[in-house]
Amino acid sequence: MKRAFTLSRLEDAALTVVSIAITTLLVFGNVSAAWARAPATAKIAFSSTRDDNLEIYIMNSDGSDQVNLTRNDATDFDPAWSPNGEEILFVSDRDGVPDLYLMRADGSRVRRVFGNREFRVDPVWSPDGRKIAYVQGEDQDATIYTSTINGGATQKLTNGITPSWSPDGREIAFSAVSAKSTPLGVFNIGIQSKKTLLPNKIPWMIFPTWSPQGNKIAFSKIDGRFNQGILGWTKAHLYIVNRDGTGLHQITKDDEAVSMGPTWSPHGDELIYTDVVIRLDWPVTQLFKTDMSDRRPTQLTKEGDNFRADWFDPTALDVSPSEELLTTLWGKIKSKD
Repeated sequence: MKRAFTLSRLEDAALTVVSIAITTLLVFGNVSAAWARAPATAKIAFSSTRDDNLEIYIMNSDGSDQVNLTRNDATDFDPAWSPNGEEILFVSDRDGVPDLYLMRADGSRVRRVFGNREFRVDPVWSPDGRKIAYVQGEDQDATIYTSTINGGATQKLTNGITPSWSPDGREIAFSAVSAKSTPLGVFNIGIQSKKTLLPNKIPWMIFPTWSPQGNKIAFSKIDGRFNQGILGWTKAHLYIVNRDGTGLHQITKDDEAVSMGPTWSPHGDELIYTDVVIRLDWPVTQLFKTDMSDRRPTQLTKEGDNFRADWFDPTALDVSPSEELLTTLWGKIKSKD
């Protein structure tokens, strides 16, 4: 018998995790104390329930050395590496409502992004590391905002969920929300306009993510529907499309797949994503990685439910992380030939 998978199931029902999908102030007085070193090797941050609580973990890109960073009784999820790898933005309900927090790459110095408490989820960084985008509100009222990394200069963009900032910093891809569809949208920040990709081909799309080169968008196509305001589905497949809406092609082929939340490797040659594995007649979500050349999946996690991964690799940076990055536009990513 098929089971419906909803965001609240996958990201912990206690939070209704973003039924739709779905720092405090930085201390500039002592810059060297405020920033931790970035990982020296590639690391993947992800959400996991393996300790009977939703926590943020990191692991090597081959799935080895999986380490709990948050170790908190609260529910912590949706990690996002800063472009320089020195900090991780994430969601936590440790102050009563799911909201945005920052921590060092080693899990230390946790602090809130905003002074006021609101329901905020789906965080992503701008490529220069100066701003963040996120979703505020739930269900069909979910709205995408941007702000500075210390919670200032808040700007409302558009209704939608699961934002992804383009590598050139000009656009944000997202899933628009209506009662009958979640089409793929692209919002131009400079001219404050939006367009819809594939409007007549795929009505239900979620978790768009830009390739590091900025020429493609990966996303999950779902057989979606809203049930009492909660977006649910029983199947999902990964697709890739060019940024202009051309060149659509499917990545995962299994008819029974529930492939969600794709994330590109920093070099653009691999995708990491979540799929469902049946264990003891019960579905659990695990992280997989696939090479874009052969499309053969490799399972990276095995314990608990694991999802919403983000990938950092210092070899993909044009410059080395330093204190100057607080004021310097630096977050370019090398395009792999």
